[in-house]
Amino acid sequence: MTCEKITYLIEKGYLTRLNISVKLQVKLHTYYCTCCTNYPKDSIFINKMLAQLDENEGTLSFTAQEKEELKKNLIDLNPTN
Repeated sequence: MTCEKITYLIEKGYLTRLNISVKLQVKLHTYYCTCCTNYPKDSIFINKMLAQLDENEGTLSFTAQEKEELKKNLIDLNPTN
């Protein structure tokens, strides 16, 4: 199996239960492929970071001064307006 297929199956395993033959194929591949061996740990870390960003999205905002600076910078970038 390719690394792309293995990473797909690893992600699928987080959402559903994989049958025993698929689990064995993933285990065998990750035994000899260092990239795929590290993938589950990296994937979990990325998912946690994305979840934190999603939680904080509603609480982050610009101050009035930051908004004005952004407007000024955008106008400076596009002098035709």
